[in-house]
Amino acid sequence: MKSETFREIPGGICAPQGFAAAGVTAGIKKSMEPDLALIVSRTPCRAAGTFTTNAAKAAPVYFDLKQMHRPLLGIVANSGNANACTGREGLRNCEAMARLARQAVAGSGRPLGEFAVCSTGRIGVQLPMDRIESGIHEAAARLSETDTTAARAIMTTDTFSKEIAVEFSFGGKKVRIGGIAKGAGMIQPGMSPTGKRPALHATMLAFITTDADLPRPTLQNLLNRSIAQSFNRISVDGDMSTNDTVLFLANSQAKHKKATGKDLATFQAALNHLTLKLALMIVRDGEGISKVVTLKVTRAATQREAEWAVRAIGNSTLVKCSWYGEDPNWGRLYDAFGYSGARFDDAGFSIAYNDIFIVKNGVFCEKSLEIVRDIVKSSSFAITCDLGLGQRDAILYTTDLTEKYVELNKGE
Repeated sequence: MKSETFREIPGGICAPQGFAAAGVTAGIKKSMEPDLALIVSRTPCRAAGTFTTNAAKAAPVYFDLKQMHRPLLGIVANSGNANACTGREGLRNCEAMARLARQAVAGSGRPLGEFAVCSTGRIGVQLPMDRIESGIHEAAARLSETDTTAARAIMTTDTFSKEIAVEFSFGGKKVRIGGIAKGAGMIQPGMSPTGKRPALHATMLAFITTDADLPRPTLQNLLNRSIAQSFNRISVDGDMSTNDTVLFLANSQAKHKKATGKDLATFQAALNHLTLKLALMIVRDGEGISKVVTLKVTRAATQREAEWAVRAIGNSTLVKCSWYGEDPNWGRLYDAFGYSGARFDDAGFSIAYNDIFIVKNGVFCEKSLEIVRDIVKSSSFAITCDLGLGQRDAILYTTDLTEKYVELNKGE
C-alpha cells in the first residue's frame, strides 16, 4: 500500500518515542530459544485491546480484559506455554507476572505502573514461575529503545519475526505507530474488545505502540476498525485460538496539538496499513503452507452470507489441498459456497482466478483452463467468487494445506 500521508520506517514497537523492549531466554521452551518479552513505556499509557471470542479463553485473556481501563506501563509476554486451561493458579500466575514486571522496571528507575500479560504455547501446563521471574528481571535489565529481540521472544512455530513501524504528521508533529506480531498455526482470529461474540468482523498475538495522545475510546475505535480489516480477515487452518490478543498502547510522548478529523483519518489509514501488513506476514508464515490466496466473495445477498461463503471456501480441506496440488478444481469452490448457507444464482455465479474467468454466468470457460493452471502454480494468487445475487462482499487472506502441516501438528 502506498500513501503520501504516511511512510514505513525501520523498527517495530520501539519506533514511537518513549518505548523500550527486550527479549530473553528464560528457559520456558525446551529449545532454549528466546521466550520472554518485556515492553515498557517511559510514562503510563492509555490502552485498547481486542481478544479471542473463543469460549475457551486462556488466563491472560481474562486478566487483560480487566486491565484495559487502567493506565498501563507495558506488556510482559511469554512463549512456550499458553497458560490456558490452568484454572485459578493460571490467573494467579498472570497477576504474579504483572507484579514482577512492575517491580522489576521500578527497580531500573522507571515509574510504577500496571502491566498487561500475554502467553502463547502449549495448553494445559502451568507456567514455570521461577524461570518467569528470572526472565522478567533479566529483560528489565536489558531494556533498549532500539530492541528487536522482543519480536523473536514471542515466536512459537513462526519461522521469522514480524515487525513494522510507520511515521506521519499528526496534530502538527511527527507521530509514529510500531507493531510486532506472532502467529503461524491455530490461525483464524475472531476478536472483539470484550472477548464476546459477535466479533467485529498456534495463536496470534500483536502488540502495537504509538506516541500519539488519544483518548482511550478513540484509541479503541481506531483499533476496532483496523482489526476488522486485518487480523479478523485471515485464516491458515480455520482454528481460533484460546489466546488471540491485540494490545495497543498510546503514551502521548509526541506532544502534538489536538487532533483534527483529517489527522484521525490519517492515523486510521496508517494503523490499517500496519495491522494488515502484520496480518499478511502471519499468513505467509502459516504452518506448512506453500501458497497464499486472497479470496473474495462478491455480490452476496447479505453480509452474513458473504462471510459464510468466504470462510467455507477458505477453510475447506478439499479446496486447500487442490491449491497445494496446483489443480484449479473450481468444482470444490462451487461445492463449498453451495453448502455454506449462502444463497447464489446457479445460472449467474462466476469464479475467476486473477481476473481470468474459469466460470462465467454458471458456464465453465474451458478455454481458460490452461491459463488458470499456470496461475495456481504461483506462490500467491487471487480468486473471486461472484454469487450473482446482491451487493455484499467479503475477503479472506488464506492458504493451501500441505503434508508439512500434518507433520508439524501430529504431536511429539
